[in-house]
Amino acid sequence: MNLADARIAVLAESQYQELELWYPVLRLREEGADVVVVAPSTEQVYGSKLGYPVYADVAAADVDVTELDGVIIPGGFAPEGMRRNPAMVQLVRAAHDQGSLVAAICHAGWMLASAGIAHGRVVTCVSVIKDDVISAGGEYVDQPVVRDGNIITSRLPGDLPVFCREIIQYLRDVPERQGAAGRPRLGGVHSSAEYATPAPITMVARERSSANYGTIAALRESA
Repeated sequence: MNLADARIAVLAESQYQELELWYPVLRLREEGADVVVVAPSTEQVYGSKLGYPVYADVAAADVDVTELDGVIIPGGFAPEGMRRNPAMVQLVRAAHDQGSLVAAICHAGWMLASAGIAHGRVVTCVSVIKDDVISAGGEYVDQPVVRDGNIITSRLPGDLPVFCREIIQYLRDVPERQGAAGRPRLGGVHSSAEYATPAPITMVARERSSANYGTIAALRESA
């Protein structure tokens, strides 16, 4: 397909790995693709492991998966939060089931497991979660990038060049989807790599008087 007609969702949650989110976003935008950042909500900021903030263009529950040509899942510890959100998991599962690209790097193998799409597929991931991927039925291999059908996986930030090259080649290889050419673009609303203040991560109880904790990010006021 023509990369200018491709619509790609890059998933976000707090504690994402900085390069694993922004490298694919910017690299695919460089190729002309319509890249949107998708998170549980558009109403909050999500902070990376080092406090790099990102806002979502679209909430996961509002995404029309039939409009997507691919989903990219960054790593870091964000996938632990993503897999707690049913809409995020369903988006990955639905994209896979309709034959769209699903690309996962590092800890994002957790999302393949939670979506039930690792079973019977040759995949790679950061080595510390390989047991999780194997338990989900995946065939783990230690390689920089692996392409098995519509699933592309990679290991670590240092593998991002080959990861993104494989994603771009995959998109060039697949036929143009009906209705993709000329459709209105969605990207570029909030998901800018420019920022003035960090978004530090903090742990909070998910419910009042609850021992069930999660992570949130908050923007500091500018000095």
